[in-house]
Formats: sequence, structure tokens, C-alpha cells
Amino acid sequence: MPSRFRRIQPHLTALPVFEAAARLGSFTRAGEELGISQPSVSRHIANLEDALGQPLFVRDHNRLTLTSDGIALAGAVDLGLSHIDTAYRKVAQGARREGLTLACSFSFAHGWLLPRFSDLRRAAGDTPIHLVVSYWLEDVDLEDVDMVVNWRSRGWTEWPSLSLFDEVVYPVAAPTWQGKGGDRLSTKDLLHFEERDTEFVGWERWFAHLGQPMPDTTDAYRYSNYHFMIQAAMDGEGVALGWHHLVADQIAEGRLVRIGAPMHYRDDAYSLEYRPDSTAPETVQSVLRWFRGEIAKTPEVPQE
Repeated sequence: MPSRFRRIQPHLTALPVFEAAARLGSFTRAGEELGISQPSVSRHIANLEDALGQPLFVRDHNRLTLTSDGIALAGAVDLGLSHIDTAYRKVAQGARREGLTLACSFSFAHGWLLPRFSDLRRAAGDTPIHLVVSYWLEDVDLEDVDMVVNWRSRGWTEWPSLSLFDEVVYPVAAPTWQGKGGDRLSTKDLLHFEERDTEFVGWERWFAHLGQPMPDTTDAYRYSNYHFMIQAAMDGEGVALGWHHLVADQIAEGRLVRIGAPMHYRDDAYSLEYRPDSTAPETVQSVLRWFRGEIAKTPEVPQE
């Protein structure tokens, strides 16, 4: 039997993007709120308009105005998402699990925690460890977690914290990779993560740190998942900008090599913040001890 929602299923990602653009009146501001680039917002809206066969916005230079169809759709999407959000929060509050809940980013989960998770569970003893994984920090509901890996400056939660890693970045590639740009990295060499400018160091800051011009990346493909980009680098597709703590394991295993200068951007950029009134204080201390031990094992930044 065909799904009742078959018409909108291909556009379930685009609809929240449209709602944000309609509410904020700006593709740029919608991208900032959602953590995606302005061109990505434009693509989502254009695909939605193509599917509908109707314009949703009147574009007048930098000014956006909803069409009558856009107003109708924006109201419906806002209402639907509000109902979903209310129901989701109600169900989540009623499903509070026993144990300790740790929140972190997708990049941290896949790039650092996954190979160590079994060891972390053993360190926690009989207390279950649950993960909440998110692209962006503001999507984490602190009422639902006991600990959060904060990948901004310390003190976001106002909880006690343990320093984890400084933000040190450098280009990495497969050992067999041979550059297309000669001695300098060129547009064709670079792999891109769709990061937010205010969140992480990107290629623009790295090139500026070296005093070099940034290659034109207007038409470059951008990975929405950091782990996928690093996998592409290991597959020999190009050069990725790697955070030391997320690529140190692959370098130690010989799957990646550093091919450019490191940039030390921030101290204590990553911290583990923990609820002071946790219902499992002994487990929290066990987890903190485990993190301290793992941090001590982190390899030094590879030298030239």
C-alpha cells in the first residue's frame, strides 16, 4: 500500500529548511540557525520549488518575500513541526532511562569514542552508558543528559568540567596520495566539511594562518559528515583538514599522514562537562578517570 505521505517523503529534509528561511526571511540566517551553508539552503529551497512547480519566495536582490503559496506552506510546516516537537519532548521525558547519558557530536562519536566505547562501558561497571549524538551543541537538551563533550569554549553548561583536547588542525591524506597542485595545495586537492565558520577551523583560517591565499572553492563538494570526509581522505580522494584528536589513531595506524603545517587554534577547545547533581556520582567519577587516562595516551602532534 502506498504511503500516505509519499508526496512529501522526498522533501522531509527540505521542509524544516524552508520553515527556517520563511521565519527568518533570509537564507543566510536560516543556514546559521541550522548549521548548514547558505548555498545548501538555496539548493533545498530550489529543489522544493521545482517539485511544487511554484515559487515560494519573491527574490529582490538580498530581500526575500514569501509568495501566497509560500505563506500557506510555511504556516502548515510550522504547525506540523511544532506538534511533532511537543510530542517528541513529552515522549522523551517519559522515557528517561536508568544509567548515565553522555552527549557528543557525530564527529567525536565516530572519530574518537567508537573505537573506545567498549572500554568505557567496562570502566562504568554495572551502570549503562547511553549516547546522545548531535551535529550541533545547541541541539542537545541538557535536561536529558548527565555529561556532554563540549566542542566550544568551556563553561557552556555552567557544570564542572574536565579539559579534553586543544584545537589543533592540519592537513591529512592517504600515504599514497599525490597532490594535483604541486608544492602547494590547490582547489582540486581539498576535501571540505560543511562546518560553520563560528564553530571550527576551516580551510580559510588555515591558509590565512600560513599567509597564503585561499584557493577558489565555490563549486567544491562539501561533506555534511566529517567522518565521511576523513574516509574519503583515507581512500586517496584528496586532502582533509583533520583535528588532531580525531585523526591521531589513523595516523598511528598508517592510514593517514600529515602533509601540512599544524595550526594550534584554541586551548581547552574540547571539554567534558558533567552534571553536579547526577544520580550516579560514582559512575561519573569512574568515567572522568577513564577520560583522563585516554587523554594521557593521545599521541603528540606529528612533526615534519
